[in-house]
Amino acid sequence: MSPSPEAGFTLFETLVAMMVLSIGLVSLFEAHAGALKTVGTAADYAKARIIAQGLLADAVSGWPKKLTSKKGVADGFQWSVQFAPETAPWARVRSRDGWKLRQVRVIVALPGGRQLELNSLKLERANG
Repeated sequence: MSPSPEAGFTLFETLVAMMVLSIGLVSLFEAHAGALKTVGTAADYAKARIIAQGLLADAVSGWPKKLTSKKGVADGFQWSVQFAPETAPWARVRSRDGWKLRQVRVIVALPGGRQLELNSLKLERANG
């Protein structure tokens, strides 16, 4: 049997197959781009979390004479450490030595206007 002259693919069938293939590849590339964006966001969040945890550990350790707020930049992230008196009713305890409970707030700014905030408490001696 010899092949007929009508055997094979027409130009139209080939073009349709190429169009279906290109739609599939575009979808695959869009999914890949979305995954890369998600990985970048997760990496930024992880860096900001490490910076914030380090700053909080520094802020609550030791016994400085006066707790002062600070601001700075670390690895491209702006951060701030803020101290304020704890105002909750349960924190109003009288102390013979003048100890006071202070709020410690660490904020690290992430890209896109988001921020990471960690809070803790620290004792401060009011009379030095």
